[in-house]
Amino acid sequence: MSDDPFHEAVEALRALGLYVEPTGDDLSLWLVEGEEMSAGGMLKLAMLLGLAVGSATIQ
Repeated sequence: MSDDPFHEAVEALRALGLYVEPTGDDLSLWLVEGEEMSAGGMLKLAMLLGLAVGSATIQ
């Protein structure tokens, strides 16, 4: 694991067996199980699933 929470979230979601890949060279958009989401949205998903440490308040 890395010290970067974003990369940790990617690896944690993949460890659950989810398909997580960038949509291209720009790492701001990702495909998670076929759904396009922003990098922030993917990090929020990982936090909601308890896979990443984040703020207690997710907007």
